[in-house]
Amino acid sequence: MAVATLSVGTLGPIFGLTFWDSFAIILPVNIFTCMIPAWTATIGLTGLRMTTFSRYSFGYWGNLIVVVFSMISTTGWNAINAISGASCLAAVSGGSLPSWAGVIIITTTVWVICVFGISWIHRIDAFIWIPPLIVWCVAAGTGAKHFSGDAIPAPTGATGAGSALSFIAVVFSFAVSWINCAADYNVRMPTETPRYKIFIATYIGICVPAVLVQSLGAALYSGAQTDPSWKAAFAAFGVGGPLAKALEPAGGFGKFLVVLAGLSSIPNNIPNNYSFALHAQNFGPWAVRVPRILFVTMGYIIAIIVGSLASLSFASSLQTFLSIIGYWTVIHIVVVAEEHIFFRKCRWSSYSLDAWNEPALFNFGWSAIGAFCFGFLGAAMGMNVEWFSGPIARLIGAHGANVGQELSFAFSALTFPLLRWLELRWSSE
Repeated sequence: MAVATLSVGTLGPIFGLTFWDSFAIILPVNIFTCMIPAWTATIGLTGLRMTTFSRYSFGYWGNLIVVVFSMISTTGWNAINAISGASCLAAVSGGSLPSWAGVIIITTTVWVICVFGISWIHRIDAFIWIPPLIVWCVAAGTGAKHFSGDAIPAPTGATGAGSALSFIAVVFSFAVSWINCAADYNVRMPTETPRYKIFIATYIGICVPAVLVQSLGAALYSGAQTDPSWKAAFAAFGVGGPLAKALEPAGGFGKFLVVLAGLSSIPNNIPNNYSFALHAQNFGPWAVRVPRILFVTMGYIIAIIVGSLASLSFASSLQTFLSIIGYWTVIHIVVVAEEHIFFRKCRWSSYSLDAWNEPALFNFGWSAIGAFCFGFLGAAMGMNVEWFSGPIARLIGAHGANVGQELSFAFSALTFPLLRWLELRWSSE
């Protein structure tokens, strides 16, 4: 329910898609893609967090790739969420509170909550999604007269297809970004908990708000194309600008709701900051002995620096970040899923869970490392972000299309089974 989800929705129209084009992507992509983190959430019943469980497919040392990229992902999301929230605080203050200051306020609050530990995280996140839900409902009502389904000309031909593919990549990346930490908060579940219950609860918790809030984000951007004051507000403050405009009819209560929208980044960032520490503790036995609060603090400091810098060019930073997150996350889930399906025959009993911290009992991870390299080769050929467009991406439309996720999936999915078979055969000889 966080405001960053609103920002993701604005990228469809920014790419040149109409509201209805954007909605036609938001709905089906989330419906299908959110099943992936819902499945990984059930892995928490092993008692292992996702970054640790990945050792069984990536190998003990190959899994360090997962650790590093997971830390980058959580730090990036910490910054992105904070920037989105800061844009609301800047808008409601009329610019007197700069974005960097809002980033510091949000990230510091998150850090304080994370210091209290995981029990408080569960208690707070169980209910704190309700205030932003109220905000979005009111904003949809008070701002509806400004929304327009045809404020942007409908794209056609290859250029339109390129815009659609790029937005699909963004929505997909947003949904799968939960893969790296969805299991982390289920490790205390009783082992007899039915997996389907965790799957359904996680799926609803990710999919429903993603569809609703991303759609509202696309609608708010359409309002910025029909009303000059909304357009100026978006140019000055980002997504917080048109949101504040939409809530203006509610008067002082509307301003209060904008503040709540800004603070909605806090519950969304709590698992990012806390999971940064959980990821870091997978560097080896020495890392487990480091007090978790130190890693939490490290993630907090990095998020402030990254967030303050990325706020200078938020839209391009968001697109680039989501794209890169999507590339590596695809490879991550492909390796984990193919290991589970092809080599362990979907049997959870095939995992020797007591060996999770014994390097000698794991393969090095050459097969996963190889699949990771091939996957990123595919991503490089299909990526289309502000600073780089791959050779295949450039073939689609006037502005290119982001097909990096599709190519990273194909390259890693085809290479891992072969490399893993060779690794197992070599290690058994």
